[in-house]
Amino acid sequence: MSQPTATAAPDRGSACALFVLEGAEDGPTALGVFTDEELTALDGLSTEQLVPLPWLSENQDLVSAEIAAGVSLRSLIARRLVLPAELLADDWDDLGEDPRRLYAVDPIQGILTLRRSASAVTTLQRIVDVQSHTLVHYDFGEGRMLEEEITHDGFHHFTILPAQAAPDRAMMVIDQDEVAGDDGERRRVRMSEVDQDPALSAVLSDTRALTVLSSVRRDVEPVQYSFYATSDHLLVSLTEEDDGAEDPHLQFVEVARATAADLVREVLLEAGA
Repeated sequence: MSQPTATAAPDRGSACALFVLEGAEDGPTALGVFTDEELTALDGLSTEQLVPLPWLSENQDLVSAEIAAGVSLRSLIARRLVLPAELLADDWDDLGEDPRRLYAVDPIQGILTLRRSASAVTTLQRIVDVQSHTLVHYDFGEGRMLEEEITHDGFHHFTILPAQAAPDRAMMVIDQDEVAGDDGERRRVRMSEVDQDPALSAVLSDTRALTVLSSVRRDVEPVQYSFYATSDHLLVSLTEEDDGAEDPHLQFVEVARATAADLVREVLLEAGA
Protein backbone atom coordinates (compact mmCIF):
# COMPACT_ATOMS: atom_id res chain seq x y z
CA MET A 1 0.00 0.00 0.00
CA SER A 2 2.63 2.46 -1.16
CA GLN A 3 0.08 4.97 -2.46
CA PRO A 4 -3.32 5.69 -0.91
CA THR A 5 -5.93 4.71 -3.49
CA ALA A 6 -9.30 3.01 -3.61
CA THR A 7 -10.31 2.56 -7.23
CA ALA A 8 -12.08 -0.28 -9.03
CA ALA A 9 -12.28 -2.11 -12.32
CA PRO A 10 -14.08 -0.24 -15.15
CA ASP A 11 -17.02 -2.67 -15.35
CA ARG A 12 -17.72 -2.45 -11.65
CA GLY A 13 -17.37 1.32 -11.77
CA SER A 14 -20.03 1.61 -14.48
CA ALA A 15 -22.44 -0.62 -12.59
CA CYS A 16 -21.94 1.41 -9.42
CA ALA A 17 -22.49 4.65 -11.33
CA LEU A 18 -25.81 3.40 -12.71
CA PHE A 19 -26.86 2.38 -9.21
CA VAL A 20 -26.17 5.90 -7.90
CA LEU A 21 -27.98 7.55 -10.82
CA GLU A 22 -31.15 5.60 -10.04
CA GLY A 23 -31.42 7.55 -6.80
CA ALA A 24 -32.48 10.66 -8.73
CA GLU A 25 -35.87 9.09 -9.39
CA ASP A 26 -36.88 10.05 -5.84
CA GLY A 27 -35.81 13.69 -6.23
CA PRO A 28 -32.63 15.23 -4.81
CA THR A 29 -31.01 12.57 -2.63
CA ALA A 30 -27.99 13.16 -0.40
CA LEU A 31 -25.20 10.62 -0.95
CA GLY A 32 -22.62 11.60 1.65
CA VAL A 33 -19.97 14.09 2.69
CA PHE A 34 -16.22 13.70 2.25
CA THR A 35 -13.23 15.89 3.04
CA ASP A 36 -10.55 17.09 0.63
CA GLU A 37 -8.12 14.54 1.96
CA GLU A 38 -10.64 11.67 1.81
CA LEU A 39 -11.37 12.39 -1.85
CA THR A 40 -7.66 12.49 -2.56
CA ALA A 41 -7.28 9.09 -0.91
CA LEU A 42 -10.27 7.64 -2.77
CA ASP A 43 -9.22 8.96 -6.18
CA GLY A 44 -5.51 8.33 -5.76
CA LEU A 45 -2.74 10.88 -5.36
CA SER A 46 -1.89 10.79 -9.06
CA THR A 47 -5.43 11.75 -10.13
CA GLU A 48 -5.77 15.44 -10.95
CA GLN A 49 -8.68 17.02 -9.13
CA LEU A 50 -10.74 19.39 -11.28
CA VAL A 51 -12.50 20.95 -8.27
CA PRO A 52 -11.10 23.12 -5.48
CA LEU A 53 -9.52 21.44 -2.46
CA PRO A 54 -9.60 24.44 -0.10
CA TRP A 55 -8.47 22.75 3.11
CA LEU A 56 -5.53 20.98 1.49
CA SER A 57 -4.52 24.16 -0.34
CA GLU A 58 -4.67 26.28 2.80
CA ASN A 59 -2.71 23.76 4.87
CA GLN A 60 -0.19 22.53 2.31
CA ASP A 61 2.70 24.07 4.26
CA LEU A 62 1.66 22.20 7.41
CA VAL A 63 0.75 18.77 6.06
CA SER A 64 1.55 17.08 2.75
CA ALA A 65 -1.20 15.66 0.55
CA GLU A 66 0.40 12.23 0.90
CA ILE A 67 0.22 12.23 4.69
CA ALA A 68 -3.30 13.71 4.77
CA ALA A 69 -4.57 11.14 2.26
CA GLY A 70 -2.85 8.29 4.08
CA VAL A 71 -4.45 9.19 7.41
CA SER A 72 -7.84 9.63 5.74
CA LEU A 73 -7.56 6.24 4.06
CA ARG A 74 -7.10 4.61 7.47
CA SER A 75 -10.31 6.31 8.63
CA LEU A 76 -12.21 5.18 5.52
CA ILE A 77 -11.08 1.60 6.11
CA ALA A 78 -12.12 1.77 9.77
CA ARG A 79 -15.59 2.99 8.75
CA ARG A 80 -15.75 0.17 6.17
CA LEU A 81 -16.17 2.63 3.31
CA VAL A 82 -13.04 1.14 1.75
CA LEU A 83 -12.57 -2.64 1.80
CA PRO A 84 -9.81 -5.09 0.88
CA ALA A 85 -10.36 -7.03 -2.34
CA GLU A 86 -10.90 -10.34 -0.53
CA LEU A 87 -14.18 -9.06 0.97
CA LEU A 88 -15.59 -8.21 -2.45
CA ALA A 89 -14.36 -11.22 -4.45
CA ASP A 90 -16.57 -14.25 -5.05
CA ASP A 91 -13.58 -16.60 -5.14
CA TRP A 92 -9.79 -16.51 -4.99
CA ASP A 93 -9.47 -16.26 -8.79
CA ASP A 94 -11.15 -12.84 -8.65
CA LEU A 95 -8.42 -11.40 -6.46
CA GLY A 96 -5.96 -11.08 -9.36
CA GLU A 97 -2.29 -10.43 -8.81
CA ASP A 98 -2.78 -8.03 -5.88
CA PRO A 99 -5.12 -9.47 -3.22
CA ARG A 100 -4.25 -6.56 -0.91
CA ARG A 101 -5.77 -4.00 -3.26
CA LEU A 102 -8.39 -1.72 -1.71
CA TYR A 103 -11.80 -0.89 -3.16
CA ALA A 104 -14.36 1.77 -2.32
CA VAL A 105 -17.81 0.40 -1.47
CA ASP A 106 -20.37 0.51 -4.28
CA PRO A 107 -22.06 3.91 -3.61
CA ILE A 108 -18.71 5.68 -3.24
CA GLN A 109 -17.31 3.97 -6.32
CA GLY A 110 -20.39 5.17 -8.19
CA ILE A 111 -19.69 8.77 -7.15
CA LEU A 112 -16.04 8.52 -8.18
CA THR A 113 -16.98 7.07 -11.58
CA LEU A 114 -19.62 9.72 -12.24
CA ARG A 115 -17.17 12.53 -11.44
CA ARG A 116 -14.87 11.25 -14.20
CA SER A 117 -17.46 10.43 -16.87
CA ALA A 118 -19.70 13.50 -17.23
CA SER A 119 -20.46 14.85 -20.69
CA ALA A 120 -20.72 18.37 -19.23
CA VAL A 121 -19.51 20.04 -16.05
CA THR A 122 -20.90 23.33 -14.77
CA THR A 123 -19.15 25.05 -11.87
CA LEU A 124 -20.40 27.97 -9.80
CA GLN A 125 -17.88 29.50 -7.42
CA ARG A 126 -19.27 32.06 -4.98
CA ILE A 127 -16.73 34.35 -3.34
CA VAL A 128 -17.50 36.43 -0.26
CA ASP A 129 -14.53 38.32 1.15
CA VAL A 130 -11.77 35.70 1.00
CA GLN A 131 -13.99 32.63 1.40
CA SER A 132 -15.36 30.60 -1.48
CA HIS A 133 -18.29 28.23 -1.83
CA THR A 134 -18.44 26.01 -4.91
CA LEU A 135 -21.27 24.11 -6.57
CA VAL A 136 -20.49 21.64 -9.36
CA HIS A 137 -23.06 19.88 -11.55
CA TYR A 138 -22.00 16.83 -13.55
CA ASP A 139 -24.37 16.16 -16.46
CA PHE A 140 -24.68 12.81 -18.25
CA GLY A 141 -27.39 13.69 -20.78
CA GLU A 142 -29.88 11.38 -19.11
CA GLY A 143 -31.99 13.86 -17.17
CA ARG A 144 -30.01 13.22 -14.00
CA MET A 145 -27.05 15.04 -12.49
CA LEU A 146 -24.50 14.57 -9.76
CA GLU A 147 -24.04 17.64 -7.59
CA GLU A 148 -20.90 18.35 -5.59
CA GLU A 149 -21.08 21.21 -3.10
CA ILE A 150 -17.72 22.30 -1.68
CA THR A 151 -17.60 24.46 1.43
CA HIS A 152 -14.79 26.89 2.20
CA ASP A 153 -13.37 24.47 4.79
CA GLY A 154 -13.03 21.58 2.36
CA PHE A 155 -16.13 19.44 2.85
CA HIS A 156 -17.64 17.94 -0.32
CA HIS A 157 -21.39 17.23 -0.15
CA PHE A 158 -22.69 14.91 -2.88
CA THR A 159 -26.30 14.79 -4.08
CA ILE A 160 -27.93 12.97 -6.98
CA LEU A 161 -30.85 14.87 -8.48
CA PRO A 162 -33.11 15.26 -11.51
CA ALA A 163 -31.55 17.67 -13.99
CA GLN A 164 -34.62 19.91 -13.78
CA ALA A 165 -33.83 20.60 -10.11
CA ALA A 166 -30.31 21.89 -10.81
CA PRO A 167 -31.15 25.47 -11.94
CA ASP A 168 -33.04 26.30 -8.73
CA ARG A 169 -30.16 24.95 -6.65
CA ALA A 170 -27.72 27.04 -8.67
CA MET A 171 -29.80 30.16 -8.06
CA MET A 172 -29.48 29.61 -4.32
CA VAL A 173 -25.77 30.25 -4.81
CA ILE A 174 -26.05 33.11 -7.31
CA ASP A 175 -28.76 35.10 -5.50
CA GLN A 176 -28.54 33.65 -2.01
CA ASP A 177 -29.90 36.79 -0.33
CA GLU A 178 -32.56 37.38 -3.02
CA VAL A 179 -31.36 40.88 -3.87
CA ALA A 180 -32.23 40.76 -7.59
CA GLY A 181 -34.44 43.63 -8.70
CA ASP A 182 -35.67 44.41 -12.21
CA ASP A 183 -34.05 43.93 -15.59
CA GLY A 184 -31.92 46.91 -16.62
CA GLU A 185 -30.13 48.31 -19.64
CA ARG A 186 -27.03 46.65 -21.03
CA ARG A 187 -23.67 48.41 -20.61
CA ARG A 188 -20.70 47.65 -22.83
CA VAL A 189 -17.23 48.65 -21.68
CA ARG A 190 -13.65 47.51 -22.09
CA MET A 191 -12.18 45.68 -19.11
CA SER A 192 -9.58 48.41 -18.55
CA GLU A 193 -12.30 51.09 -18.45
CA VAL A 194 -14.70 49.57 -15.91
CA ASP A 195 -13.38 51.76 -13.08
CA GLN A 196 -13.75 54.83 -15.30
CA ASP A 197 -17.51 54.33 -15.69
CA PRO A 198 -18.92 56.17 -12.63
CA ALA A 199 -22.35 54.52 -12.61
CA LEU A 200 -21.04 51.01 -13.22
CA SER A 201 -18.12 51.23 -10.81
CA ALA A 202 -20.43 52.56 -8.09
CA VAL A 203 -22.68 49.52 -8.43
CA LEU A 204 -19.83 47.01 -8.62
CA SER A 205 -18.10 48.51 -5.58
CA ASP A 206 -21.15 47.47 -3.57
CA THR A 207 -20.67 43.81 -4.54
CA ARG A 208 -21.33 41.54 -1.55
CA ALA A 209 -20.82 38.24 -3.39
CA LEU A 210 -19.29 37.36 -6.75
CA THR A 211 -20.32 34.09 -8.41
CA VAL A 212 -18.49 32.86 -11.50
CA LEU A 213 -20.36 30.30 -13.60
CA SER A 214 -18.26 28.18 -15.96
CA SER A 215 -19.66 25.41 -18.15
CA VAL A 216 -17.61 22.96 -20.21
CA ARG A 217 -19.24 20.52 -22.62
CA ARG A 218 -17.89 18.11 -25.16
CA ASP A 219 -17.62 19.60 -28.66
CA VAL A 220 -19.03 22.95 -27.49
CA GLU A 221 -17.22 26.17 -26.67
CA PRO A 222 -16.95 26.84 -22.91
CA VAL A 223 -19.39 29.34 -21.40
CA GLN A 224 -18.63 31.74 -18.55
CA TYR A 225 -20.74 34.36 -16.76
CA SER A 226 -20.02 36.44 -13.67
CA PHE A 227 -22.84 37.39 -11.29
CA TYR A 228 -22.45 40.35 -8.93
CA ALA A 229 -24.83 40.39 -5.97
CA THR A 230 -24.87 43.84 -4.37
CA SER A 231 -26.99 45.08 -1.48
CA ASP A 232 -30.01 45.56 -3.77
CA HIS A 233 -29.07 44.46 -7.31
CA LEU A 234 -27.94 41.42 -9.27
CA LEU A 235 -25.74 42.05 -12.30
CA VAL A 236 -24.37 39.58 -14.82
CA SER A 237 -21.39 40.11 -17.09
CA LEU A 238 -19.78 38.21 -19.91
CA THR A 239 -16.79 38.71 -22.16
CA GLU A 240 -17.61 39.22 -25.82
CA GLU A 241 -16.48 36.38 -28.06
CA ASP A 242 -13.60 36.88 -30.49
CA ASP A 243 -12.69 40.12 -28.79
CA GLY A 244 -9.19 41.31 -27.99
CA ALA A 245 -7.78 39.00 -25.33
CA GLU A 246 -5.66 41.67 -23.63
CA ASP A 247 -8.45 44.20 -23.14
CA PRO A 248 -11.77 42.66 -24.21
CA HIS A 249 -15.17 44.29 -24.16
CA LEU A 250 -17.41 43.25 -21.27
CA GLN A 251 -21.17 43.40 -21.19
CA PHE A 252 -22.92 44.18 -17.89
CA VAL A 253 -26.65 44.08 -17.29
CA GLU A 254 -28.82 44.15 -14.20
CA VAL A 255 -31.16 41.16 -14.18
CA ALA A 256 -34.29 40.11 -12.36
CA ARG A 257 -34.19 36.80 -10.56
CA ALA A 258 -36.40 35.18 -13.22
CA THR A 259 -34.05 36.39 -15.98
CA ALA A 260 -31.01 35.04 -14.16
CA ALA A 261 -32.82 31.73 -13.60
CA ASP A 262 -33.62 31.48 -17.33
CA LEU A 263 -29.95 32.07 -18.17
CA VAL A 264 -28.81 29.41 -15.71
CA ARG A 265 -31.44 27.01 -16.99
CA GLU A 266 -30.22 27.50 -20.55
CA VAL A 267 -26.64 26.74 -19.53
CA LEU A 268 -27.50 23.70 -17.42
CA LEU A 269 -30.29 22.14 -19.46
CA GLU A 270 -30.95 23.46 -22.94
CA ALA A 271 -27.33 23.42 -24.12
CA GLY A 272 -27.17 19.73 -23.29
CA ALA A 273 -30.46 18.81 -24.89
